Amino acid sequence: MIEFLLGNIYIQSFITGLILAAVFLKLSRRTNLNGPPLAYYRYPIIGHTWRFLTDCEKLILESREKNGETFSLYIFGQIITIVGKETTHEILKKDQDFSFREGFRVQVPIHLIFRNSVNPEKNNKIIRDYMTGKLKFLISRLQKNITEAIDLHIGECVEPKVISNPHKTLSDIIAIPVANIIVGDECYMHEDILEAFKYITYSVFTLFIIPPILSFIHPWLHQQFVTIPFRLGWNPVSKHRKVILNRIKPVIEKRLYDKKRLGDAWVAPLDALQCYLDDPEIAPDLDPNHVNYHYIADAIGAFIFAAMGTTANGAARALYELVERKQKYWQELYQEAQEINKQCNGNELTSDDIARMVKLDSFVKETLRLSSGIVGLQHKCISKSYYTFANGYQIPSGSLIMINFIDTNNDEELQGQNPTEFYAYRHLERNSPAIKLERNFLSFGGGKHACPGRALAVNEIKVFLHKVMLKYDIKADSEGIQRKKFFGPFPSLVKGGFVFENRKEIIN
Repeated sequence: MIEFLLGNIYIQSFITGLILAAVFLKLSRRTNLNGPPLAYYRYPIIGHTWRFLTDCEKLILESREKNGETFSLYIFGQIITIVGKETTHEILKKDQDFSFREGFRVQVPIHLIFRNSVNPEKNNKIIRDYMTGKLKFLISRLQKNITEAIDLHIGECVEPKVISNPHKTLSDIIAIPVANIIVGDECYMHEDILEAFKYITYSVFTLFIIPPILSFIHPWLHQQFVTIPFRLGWNPVSKHRKVILNRIKPVIEKRLYDKKRLGDAWVAPLDALQCYLDDPEIAPDLDPNHVNYHYIADAIGAFIFAAMGTTANGAARALYELVERKQKYWQELYQEAQEINKQCNGNELTSDDIARMVKLDSFVKETLRLSSGIVGLQHKCISKSYYTFANGYQIPSGSLIMINFIDTNNDEELQGQNPTEFYAYRHLERNSPAIKLERNFLSFGGGKHACPGRALAVNEIKVFLHKVMLKYDIKADSEGIQRKKFFGPFPSLVKGGFVFENRKEIIN
């Protein structure tokens, strides 16, 4: 018995020694460089991990105050550099030294989930060219589909109607216009396609709930652990990917047949699916047998992942802010909506009409600004050996960097008076529309890798809010709106139901 206990003690001591050695090696990697100061922590091995998860805002604020705008934290066995307002745009603009894609892969193996979309840069270019070049032509369909979605999922509310889960309802609504714009008129309203659009983002983010405990020994071990299911053939989006493949294949076959038959008389549909078909590397020779269907399905999946999370969550948060601050802002925003509606005689909005929603645009931008979390936009240093910041600090290649959002959002010089408070017209006074990339607004990233679909997302949110303000009177249900500030560094979902009722007054 004694020998058994001694054996266990030796084994435990050996394992503990390995862990401490691994920690020491990781901490000593930077001794030859002028690294950012490592913020003080009380517990060995755990480092800042517990506080990062349970009291992140206070940890970041205290570390910033004591160490300056660039400092490091020890989280889940890794040293992560936190950069503030002075260094943020150095990270965002120097894509040859910092990669958001590689940084995101550390958290979620997105390259294994959409493994057939082997050229993310090509996918981003297709999205960027499509969104930027065709947005004016998409506005009509955008409105039609949002109106259709509101009627379907909220409907006529002659009597007050309670919607107890607005996040789900907003996801149901936003899925319809996004699906139409991506896969087109032929299949966007199939129930299984809409389910795929609603749940792909959720399915991917379930991987976030796996805590990287093994990273305390070495990050490589965690990466190996979380990728085991992929190596065995499992994929969190496989069901949705199959749906996308089954729905787009007959559409693609018909389009290629019609194009070959009609020649120059054929009119190409305006959707993202057609953008992929126009690429000769993806669909050569107008031959359905040569189309890279798996590439298109995974590219569409990645497109959905990027589009749905930003748009649906942004619309839900904007609606919560509108209802919670109803007494202060509702009437003025409603009057703007009425005026624009009268100017177009209740007809379809043009892109110029949507651009005139300047108060609503500022309201949306302020919502996005204050829902960006504490730190985020994790990047990975991809310099050959190390990188030297403009402030003189150095980090080795492979290091992880997070951007300190609150250092920008709480700065009075960047945001104006009372930067921590919600002020709907903060950006209107600066003549700064929501899609504009600036040093004081990080919700869409920055540099050439900024969110390529931000114009579509902002326009969808504005059209949705415009339509619901004109049609309904909305208030919080009897339980009110509950806010829990953060879950780790991420903003928590706002909770609470809404009561919708048709407006009593007649809108001319």
